[in-house]
Amino acid sequence: MKNIVKVFSLFSKSEKIRIYGIFLAIVVLGLLEMLGVASIAPFTAVASNPELIQTNDKLKLLYGMLQPESTNDFLIILGISVLALVTLSNLFAAFTTWAILRFTNLQGHRLSTKLLQKYLMQPYAFFLNRNSAELTKNMFSEVGRVVVGVLSPGMQVIAKSIVVLCVLTLLFIADPLLTIVIFSVFGGIYLGVFTFIRRKVSLLGEMAVQRDAERYKAASEAFGGIKELKLSGCEELFISRYSEPSELLARFNASSQIMSQMPRYFLEIVAFGSILMIMLYLLVAKGGVGPALPFIALYTFAGYRLMPALQQIFNGMAMIRYNTAALDLLYEDITGHQPFSAAVTHAPDQKRMSLKNEIKLQNVTYTYPGESAAVIENLNLRIEANSTVGIVGSTGSGKTTTLDIFLGLLAPDKGGVSVDGVEVTPDRMGSWQASLGYVAQSIFLVDNTITKNIAFGVPDHEIDSQRVEQVGRMANLHEFITSSLSDGYESIVGENGVKLSGGQRQRIGIARALYQNPGVLVLDEATSALDGHTEQAIMSEIYGLSEKKTVVIVAHRLATIEQCDVIHFLEQGKVVSSGSYQELLETCESFRKLARVPVAEGSTE
Repeated sequence: MKNIVKVFSLFSKSEKIRIYGIFLAIVVLGLLEMLGVASIAPFTAVASNPELIQTNDKLKLLYGMLQPESTNDFLIILGISVLALVTLSNLFAAFTTWAILRFTNLQGHRLSTKLLQKYLMQPYAFFLNRNSAELTKNMFSEVGRVVVGVLSPGMQVIAKSIVVLCVLTLLFIADPLLTIVIFSVFGGIYLGVFTFIRRKVSLLGEMAVQRDAERYKAASEAFGGIKELKLSGCEELFISRYSEPSELLARFNASSQIMSQMPRYFLEIVAFGSILMIMLYLLVAKGGVGPALPFIALYTFAGYRLMPALQQIFNGMAMIRYNTAALDLLYEDITGHQPFSAAVTHAPDQKRMSLKNEIKLQNVTYTYPGESAAVIENLNLRIEANSTVGIVGSTGSGKTTTLDIFLGLLAPDKGGVSVDGVEVTPDRMGSWQASLGYVAQSIFLVDNTITKNIAFGVPDHEIDSQRVEQVGRMANLHEFITSSLSDGYESIVGENGVKLSGGQRQRIGIARALYQNPGVLVLDEATSALDGHTEQAIMSEIYGLSEKKTVVIVAHRLATIEQCDVIHFLEQGKVVSSGSYQELLETCESFRKLARVPVAEGSTE
């Protein structure tokens, strides 16, 4: 019941209506099965003893209504009716199976999409503690397990349970005592076996989820670091890291399937013996073969319908137990975490926040989840509009965290960001981020054309080719594209830009940031992979924008920020000194050490 509640909570209102429709079809199927089984008895009775037509009131009434020319014609009509009922029942069973399979498989699409939406709508901090391979695994592997191992067998269990209930009701009407005995024997065997294996199956399911995560992670890391992997010759190590959990997962899957099929072979023996016992019982109870034959046919045909249904119920319940861990994981990730409304999104054409005077970070404090010490504490930083500002500091000084808060990727524990005195609250965050152009040290590229990587996130029909070329020139990229690539701006860059050098990828990242003409341009070690000449050319272009844009540069190579209007030097999450490059050389010893400039003779510091 707990699993049913979890599954039901994942459906939308319209999907719940479809479930009610499928449930109604299942009930109709159960009634058709019952009628099909019930029709066997009168047909067999007339075939074995035609005189029943005159002695049985119901058969006599039916004979009078149909008015056949002979008893044989009446028997033929009964036979055709039985065949028609069985055919209708089977056709409706096929339709119900189609409806169930179509519904459950569409849920795979919907759940994976919903899970992707849930992940992407989480704040940036969520991804600091989650492995991308794990998230991908959840979207594909675990959603697949829930669909194939929980939804589909769950619907089948419900369908077959109703069929079993209807057929048992018919048998109970025919002979209550015999039906109770049959149900007790077969139901007891299935229940006993299921009780015995249920815990084992659940443990196998939990271990399967863990091993599946390990193999996804191993494969993702192997492909993600293919260059280093090939150079170090450690292919066998990564193959082993994948192979071991993959083999265990295969063994767990096999064990689960073996357990789900376990009762079948034993029960076929029990069923055959039971039919013989039922025949002997009916012969004694009914006083001979003639009177017992219709009941023998009834129970034999009922057994033919019940045995596969009972096995499917058991198999479905075992599969659900095995995949409960996947359902729990999916349920937690879809219903847990922050709601969609807590995330910040913006469209490329969203109205941008106006910046005329200054941006401030005021009394900002931030501690990463699970950590005790604050990375940034009471940090204050002011950035004038249309100026170039550098942020530097040694490793661990808090540069990256400060920048992530500035970009709105991390929400500070205390303090905040304001633009012209207006606080950047969650409802304004979309407008603020729409004002930003960001270039990271490691540039993400999609496996597509250079044009689509520069106009990243822009629909194809809205891409401005002239603007793409313009920012390509500004990023010192145009000459390389037109002279070295046969397809020019339509050249495919490969997975994450594998066909390009690090410097070329960074220049595409710079062009991408400039494409939307942002009011604030943020460079995070954005020129670290460029040679000195290329960096100088690009930075000259960027510094030339300072009269029109606010430029924030985080750099380890101090030559990059030498021409900045103001440089803020960070230590232990605080701004310890601010000024021009020359002023910091004169007044800040830590900055001078970072710049590797010796103390001048006669200095009074």
